[in-house]
Amino acid sequence: MNTGWRLAVTLLLFGGGAAWLQLAPPVKAAVNPVSLYALPMTLGEWSGADGVPDEILPKDPSEKLSVRRTYRGVGHVAWVSVSLFAGQDEEARRGSINKIYPQRNVSLIEAIPFTVRLGAPSVSPVTLPAVLIRKEYEPFLVAYWHQIGSSVYGGEYGFRLALMRDLIFARRADSLLIRIATPASPRGPVADDLAVVTGLAPLVHAALRQEIGR
Repeated sequence: MNTGWRLAVTLLLFGGGAAWLQLAPPVKAAVNPVSLYALPMTLGEWSGADGVPDEILPKDPSEKLSVRRTYRGVGHVAWVSVSLFAGQDEEARRGSINKIYPQRNVSLIEAIPFTVRLGAPSVSPVTLPAVLIRKEYEPFLVAYWHQIGSSVYGGEYGFRLALMRDLIFARRADSLLIRIATPASPRGPVADDLAVVTGLAPLVHAALRQEIGR
């Protein structure tokens, strides 16, 4: 293919892309922000209260809204944050991977992926990312997932791809970031800390699926 032909094809693609953007319907909201507040204060044996320490689960300035709760039960405490990101066709409104968990003033960040079943027994388990974080005080564990409608994404690449697909074909650009943190034992096995998340995560997912899943 000669240079002139390549240039013509490039101009055609750019022109077609520009025309598509001009003709494409506007991006619409898929999630009613008020529905996030339907996350129950009681989840199974867990009782919640509003508020989460920012040093445990940092806020992202790009989020449209977040519900942050501290849950206590079965001898444990857990912090839950559900953040809505809307209008992500604009880059400034997309969530930052650097705001998911604390990354400054920490002595250790250790990745510990784990598998959990978030749906019915017929639904396959999903692998979620988790990190063990040590700061100047007691260590803690943070597990998280992205959610578009009722679909869960544990990997950043798969989530970004799904978000782009939703934006192009469905003209929706909403997603949720769900984070669950719990204190980690300085000497006990990390499996015990993951068990706390494994027990709470399906309850959080079920509540969100009922309210805002599609």
